[in-house]
Amino acid sequence: MFDKTILVTKGKKEAEKHFASLLSEGVRILFFPTIKIQPVKDSPELNESLAEINKFDWLVFTSSNAVEAFHEAAKDINLDKIRVACVGTETAERCGDKNIKVDIIPNEFSAAGLIKEFSKIDLACRKVLIPGSSLSRRELNAGLTELGAEVVSVAVYDVAENDLADLKYEFEQIKTKRPDVFVFTSPSSFRNYLSLLKIDNAALYFSGAVICTIGTTTEAAIRNFGINVNIVPELFSLRGVEKAINKYFSVTKNIA
Repeated sequence: MFDKTILVTKGKKEAEKHFASLLSEGVRILFFPTIKIQPVKDSPELNESLAEINKFDWLVFTSSNAVEAFHEAAKDINLDKIRVACVGTETAERCGDKNIKVDIIPNEFSAAGLIKEFSKIDLACRKVLIPGSSLSRRELNAGLTELGAEVVSVAVYDVAENDLADLKYEFEQIKTKRPDVFVFTSPSSFRNYLSLLKIDNAALYFSGAVICTIGTTTEAAIRNFGINVNIVPELFSLRGVEKAINKYFSVTKNIA
């Protein structure tokens, strides 16, 4: 893998620690965050939820970005009386950084995994607050509602395309030589990559490249473009991605 360049659609500060073993082996990783997170300001829905936070039994975080944005909006509010669930360990770690105690982390880092864990709990007449992005999928809402919960989803951040002016070095590197491996962390990260690079024929552009997605939702979105996805980690996290990439190239090397 020494001659490979891996592009990760996350910022270096956020993602570098999760690729320590690859970096120690001399693999070149280009961090190219295609998404810009913008906290929601002056939202009546968010303000109402925060004002009535003590009426909620559960607070559910589906991403680290949700933790950051919610904590910023609720930093003066005591959350000790509300139970907290997180979609995975990275999101839970972000909660820990904010001194938010986490009660549930599913074995499967996904909405389906969260629903499975909550199915073990009596959610009848329980109120659940899910802060997320304006683009959040409704799978989790529907699943918790079916379990009897009263679910309130509120946007705490928007997802926008990053500014190419802030990615000049990375952009020049990509234009000079296309990376060998691409790691996409969400459908938006993929769509924004196409937009930033002005790619009209995605199937042609990615031909011969190794594509890794952080989970099955992103995998499905990319396959809709007629692109093969080579790697999907067992754990839907950046740590899982690194482990899966190592495994993929170990297997292909042995086959070769």
